[in-house]
Parts: sequence; C-alpha cells; structure tokens
Amino acid sequence: MCGVFGYVGTEANVGATIISALKTLEYRGYDSWGLAISTGDDLLVDKETGRINGQSREYPRSRTGIGHTRWATHGGVTPANAHPHLDRGSRIAVVHNGIIENHAALKDELQRRGHEFASETDSEVVAHLVSERLASGDTLPVAVGQVFDRLEGYNAIVVLDREEEQFAAAKTVSPLVIGTGREASTIASDAVALRGHADRLIYLEDGQLAVASAEGVVVFDRATMREVEPFSVPMGQVADDIARGDFPDFMSKEIAEQPATLRRLVDEARHECAALARAIASARRVLLIGCGTAANAALAGTYLFNDICGCEVTAVPASEFRYRSRYLDAETLVIAISQSGETLDVLEAMAEARRRGSRLAAIVNTANSSLDRMVDTRVHLRSGVEQCVLATKSYTAMLATLLMTAYELRGEGDAGAALVRRAADAMEAMTERGIARQAQAIGYRIAASQHLFAVGRGIHYPSALEAALKIKEVSYVHAEGFASGELKHGVIALIEPGTPCLVFAPDDVTRTDIISGATELRSRGGHIIGVGSQSDSIFDDFIEVPDVGEATVIAESLPGQLLGYFAAIARGNDPDRPRNLAKSVTVK
Repeated sequence: MCGVFGYVGTEANVGATIISALKTLEYRGYDSWGLAISTGDDLLVDKETGRINGQSREYPRSRTGIGHTRWATHGGVTPANAHPHLDRGSRIAVVHNGIIENHAALKDELQRRGHEFASETDSEVVAHLVSERLASGDTLPVAVGQVFDRLEGYNAIVVLDREEEQFAAAKTVSPLVIGTGREASTIASDAVALRGHADRLIYLEDGQLAVASAEGVVVFDRATMREVEPFSVPMGQVADDIARGDFPDFMSKEIAEQPATLRRLVDEARHECAALARAIASARRVLLIGCGTAANAALAGTYLFNDICGCEVTAVPASEFRYRSRYLDAETLVIAISQSGETLDVLEAMAEARRRGSRLAAIVNTANSSLDRMVDTRVHLRSGVEQCVLATKSYTAMLATLLMTAYELRGEGDAGAALVRRAADAMEAMTERGIARQAQAIGYRIAASQHLFAVGRGIHYPSALEAALKIKEVSYVHAEGFASGELKHGVIALIEPGTPCLVFAPDDVTRTDIISGATELRSRGGHIIGVGSQSDSIFDDFIEVPDVGEATVIAESLPGQLLGYFAAIARGNDPDRPRNLAKSVTVK
C-alpha cells in the first residue's frame, strides 16, 4: 500500500524529480514520506510525517535516488519509521512495500551480531541484511536476491547502492514497474509515476530480480541468476491526465468525470463485454469477487444477471473466498472486480481459484496490473487514473460493465449499451439541475450527525451499502447500509429522533416495500432522505434520480458520493486522502 519510486540516470535535480513522482503515488500511503539521494560519498536523507511538503526544498545535485510514501503497518508514524532505511555505513538505502512476517526473528538474529536499529519497522532488517552480504563480497544483485529469499510474506523491495549508482529490486505479489528510457532507469509501485521518464515499462514478475543503472535494466531469474527477457509494454499505454484542473480536489473531479467514463466504456468495451458473456455462458458456476466498493459492485452484479438474463451468479468478498473454495472446479468461472488490479485479497483468491482449476476473468481498471496479467478474459474499465482514495468513476464503470455483459448474455447488447448511455445522460441532467447544491445542504446536516443509515431493496440494497461506504470513508460519520426488510430484525433499535436515513426508493417493484420501511423509520424519529424518481410525503428531503430502468443503479450512486463529499468538506476533512485508508491494499 506504500508508494515507491527510484531514479538513476542523468538528471541533476533528482530530489525534485522524486518529490514530483511521490506526489502522484500519495494515494498509496500518506502518513509519512522520505527520500534518499546519493551525493557521491554519502546519502542525503530527508524524512517527514504527514503529507509531502518537500516541493520547495533544495537538494544537492545527484544522479541517483529513491523515495517512498508510507502507510504504516509496523511502528508508529514518526520520521524514524519513515522510509528509506539505511545500513550502518550509509552505502545503501531501502524502500519496502508489504509486511515481512518473520521480521522479528531476523531482527533478533541481527541484534545478536551487534546491529543496532534506528526504527520500529520490519523494513529496516533488509538494509542490515543486504549490508552484511555486501561486506562478505557479494554483488548487489546477489545480495538482494539472497536477502529477499529470506523474507516471508508478500513484499516488494528496492535497494539503492550509492557506490555502484544502481538499484536492485525484487517482489512477491506487491507490484513493481520499471521504466526504461534514453536518459534514466526508473522504478515505481505504479506506472503512473514513471510518465515523463520512460519509453517502455517492465512489469517485474514474482521470482525475478531487476538491476537498474543509468546504462539500462537487466532482469534475472532469481533462482538461477540467469538473465531473462521481461514482460514489457510501451509507455504510451499509460497516458492519463492526472491534473486537478479547475476542481478543488480529485474527488470532485472524478465524480464529474463519470458520464464521460460511461460513454467511453460503451464506445470501446463492447467486444470485451461480449467475450466475458461468452465465458459466463460456457461455465456451470460463476462467482464475482471483490473488496470494498468492488464487493458492492459484485453484489449488484448478482441482481443484474438475475433480472436481465436469468443467470445465477454468486458474490463472495475476496477476503472470505478461501473459506468457500472447496467446490471450485474446471467448470467454474471466477470474475474478479478491481480498480487497481493489485489488491492482495483479490490476487490471493484468484490464485486459489487457479490452483483448483477454475477459469479466471477480471473487470479491472488498470491494464497490465497483476490481476490483468493472470486472467484469461478481461474487461478494462477505462476510467483513467483515480487519484482520490475513494472509488467513484471506477464504481459506476464496474456497474456499467456488469449491466452490458448481462445484456450481451441475453443477446441484446445494443439495449445494454443504450441503457448505460441513458445513465450517463441522467447523471449529467442531475448535475445541471443543481444536485451538488442540494447535496451540500444535506451533507452539512449529515456532518453534524453521529450516525446515518442507508436502506434499499433488491438491486438498490447494494446502492445503500455503497452510499454508506462513501459517507463513512470520507466524512467519518458512522454510516451503515442495510436491506430495508431487515429493519425490524434489529436495525430499527438504532434509530433516534433526527437520525438521518438515506432511503433508495426508485419507481420499480421495490418501491412499495421501501416506502413502508421508510414509514417505520420516520415513526421512530428518523430524518428521511429519499432518493428516486418520485417524491413521497414521508420524505423530509428528496434527491431526484431519473428512472433509467436497470441502469438506475448506476445513476443513483451519485447522491451518496456527493453527500459523503460535502459532509467531509463540512468537517474539514481532506476528501482525497481520508485517514487510515490507502487506494491499493497490497497487505493483509
């Protein structure tokens, strides 16, 4: 979940280059940051807690450096625990993403040999272990390979050698991407940080080790240390604009980009949805898996496939998948849904499915990600880069993909595409009618509340879950989503006078029952915020969402996103970087 960046080349102002790259990676971790640059006979280290603030700092001229944005796992948020970590002689600097599960035993072993530690992190053991190997005469790649093989768990490390002006890198599951160009070799945990520095991207695989210098990159099989031909793609495949433009933050920008994202998906992904539909049709059993927002999309997918084409699909949270995997076989299709394509729980679940002989597919935003490379069938969401930690435009793209695939399975792909276009038009119409002003007023009231409950029925139950997730993620108001039929089975005990209740009440078969549930909430003092195409006297507030048939589930995601956003603004929270969260969850 940490951001990693390394540079070796001709650049004189490496410090500023690293700072700029780390800013693009801050969504992966932002409780502290640091960099180390080579000054020839020493390593200059700059480390701070909080958001990156090194833009105005002056650093000495250098050709080599590495940087890191941290999401804390071992040790508190302190400058000492921030990366990079150095060896005793300040020859090498290490940045790390992951959790070294046997770090306590390794640290104890090193301390018995006289090593002293400057941090509480698991990562620092790598610097000491590599330093020992170098002192014994190993080259950097041999030393890093030997040390990495001793680390248990899913990890990625980059080790900078000041004397040799090169870095070596290895990984298991946690992603690393290497950039090659005419003037530099670079490495990062996300290809977006390599733009402007690389002509081609090398996606490092498990079991490999890369060595990079100003002269280029060499990739080895770690077991044999024989040079191998790596998987690489042109840098041109990563070309999204990640500037905020006129928007105050990335969350508001990405919410506004949803109609364009949906139209692009319709224009470019129809053939991919058709291929996924064929894969579903040939399977005896189909599972959808995901985490967080993607899990809510997966649950919505079960309703879409049931309603549109009568296909039974099961949704399983990726983190729970291994406990429900014994029945998987070669006739099972497992479809993972992910924005990053690097979420550890998803990758572990897919690896388990592959071990049991199942076929694999993905609905994923990031091309060439670990998930994308491991599946047979894929639909790319084409949402562009999401810099905000919260998923917005990728969520609506997930729903649109599932809807179009269900219609392809029904043999009516044109109808599915038309519905997604109607959802895009509906979201634009809501914006033009001033939904932001309305959501701002309601969001400010939510911000003063201790709890919020969101309810829905049928396919609108996942909408309630997702709205509650958005609100609690960014505003820190306790928000929970429920199927409204469950109210009388416990939830209604939590309703007090003034408790905000977000009620999804579309004009479909669920409306009568959901209005009945809203009446029960109102009778206990709940403040009812209705969401749908028709108002009702039971609503204290009403947010209109046009009725666009099965695609209403896409359009009705907008109110929850905006309510969360404005509640966060009212509370003075940073909507792009909510506390304790990171965009790409690559640790357990």
